[in-house]
Order: sequence, then C-alpha cells, then structure tokens
Amino acid sequence: MNDPALPTRSAWRPQRFGRYNGRKIHDPLIEPVWVGERVLAHVETVGPRAADGRSFVAIQDETGELLDEAYPDVAEAIGAASRASSLVIDGYLTDRVDRGSAGVALTAVAMPTASDMTRQLLMGGGRRHEGLDRIDRPVPVDPPSATTFVAVDLLMVDDEEILDVPLLERKRVLESVLDENRFVRRGIYVRPPLDAWLISWRSIGFHAIAFKAANGRYRPGLDNDGWAISQIPNR
Repeated sequence: MNDPALPTRSAWRPQRFGRYNGRKIHDPLIEPVWVGERVLAHVETVGPRAADGRSFVAIQDETGELLDEAYPDVAEAIGAASRASSLVIDGYLTDRVDRGSAGVALTAVAMPTASDMTRQLLMGGGRRHEGLDRIDRPVPVDPPSATTFVAVDLLMVDDEEILDVPLLERKRVLESVLDENRFVRRGIYVRPPLDAWLISWRSIGFHAIAFKAANGRYRPGLDNDGWAISQIPNR
C-alpha cells in the first residue's frame, strides 16, 4: 500500500542525506562518494510507452528536469541493460568512468572493475563488495560521449514499489535486474572493516564516503538520517 505522505512516482526525487555522523550508523553499507549529477531513471521495456522494440527511459534530475534527450546514448543503454518490464533506479550521471578496452581506468577518479576488486581482496583488503554512490551536492556534468550512468539503488521493479524493502536487499535485486554495458555501471559498496578500502579509494581519487544503513528504507525527496557523508582523511 502506498504511503499517503509519499509523492507519486512521477514526482519522486532522490532521497537526501542526513546530518549525523556516519560512523554512528548501525550496520552500514559504505560507498565511495561519486562526483556526478544525481538522477532517477524511469524505465519501461513493456507497455504503451515502449514501442518498436525500444525501451522508454526518462532520466530526471533532482529538480525533476528531464535529461534523457541530453544523454540519448545513456538513456538507450539504460533501456538495453534492463531485465525487467519496468524499473525506477537511483544513480548518477558521471564522466569519471572512462576505460580502455582492457578495462584500465584512464581518469584520476574511476570506478574499480571487478578485477580491481578481486585483486584487492586477494591482497588482503576488505570483504565482499557490492554498490556505489554520489553525495549531497551534485556536480552537473556536461554531456560528453563519456558520460556514464552509475546505478546505486532501486525503487521499483516490474511496477512494484520496493521503498520499504531494506537497502541491502534492494541492492541485491538491482544486481539481478540491471546489466552493465558501455554507458551503464552498477556501483560498489562494502561493509566494515573499512581501512583497506579507504586506502584504495583514496589512491584512485575519491575524497569522501557515504554510510547507509543496510536495513534502511527509502523515502523519495526526504532527508534520511540513516545516510551520511564523511571525508576520507588524507594520511
């Protein structure tokens, strides 16, 4: 049942970070802070708005402005990556994912590949990974060809709202319904202990991390004190 205090789907906006110390959040998922523009992607692969074998994709920024016409390749790629009849995905448009054919990061701040993460684990750093995010003040991105959509959360799948599903489970569902391709990536996340990951993330240019309660729910457009941002210390 829909919460009467929540907006309708077309008026959904990204949930906002709270003001508390992230290290006090119980059972957190921890993500490197991404530089990009926070958006919600609405996807329909089946239905009246999906025609001629092409998915309907609307990309809305935090004010509700539509960006899909500014990023046609990204919008098309999101539709192609979808494995459900409909999705609403929280994520970021970023130009910081720029890789060569071998999967090597070409920019100072780039998302680790699966091989990067595996190598980190084999060398003794951290535990199982799974997700990624951006931050409280989005940095608008000009629409270059390198712009990528990094998915960090899932709000609806197959026309069913999952706002009350715990964050950890939403991320697991996201992995099962959204493939990756040239313009679409799923973000990474880890659980404590964190020290080895901080060293790795700082070395590739990230400056902050997001703490999110693993059992937390999602309330579009509202502040969430179960989400917090902390700076990565320079040491």
